[in-house]
Amino acid sequence: MQAVLDGLRDDMRKAAENLEFEEAARLRDEVKRLEAVDLVIADDPMARQYAVEKAVEESQKASGRSTLGRGGMRGGTNRRKGRR
Repeated sequence: MQAVLDGLRDDMRKAAENLEFEEAARLRDEVKRLEAVDLVIADDPMARQYAVEKAVEESQKASGRSTLGRGGMRGGTNRRKGRR
């Protein structure tokens, strides 16, 4: 698992150096997800799938970033509506 994480981190750095920030962010999120899975499995090798999914979900919440590649949306009204 560590070799996979190291490879992803290298790819992330290369993407950032090439100004491919979206790809670097995607790789960063994948590293965080895999680290969360690795921690759950290390703590309990017989961990159930729901425990793994819960750990991944919590790691995504902790980052404060949107998930699934969708940008955040602000609440409120559309200010352009009705303008000419």
